[in-house]
Amino acid sequence: MKFLDLFVGIGGFRLGMESQGHKCLGFCEIDKFARTSYKAMFNTEGEIEYHDIKGGHRP
Repeated sequence: MKFLDLFVGIGGFRLGMESQGHKCLGFCEIDKFARTSYKAMFNTEGEIEYHDIKGGHRP
């Protein structure tokens, strides 16, 4: 199953999903420090990245 990780924090939900064979398509996290940690822990290259759930900043 493919999923979008919302309000990611440092990736607890993603860790569980990927351990069961699911694939993350992208993520959303407003806190820049949590986002930096998340990106250091997971290979997010090529994924959709939102900084605000309201559709704000998208690099």
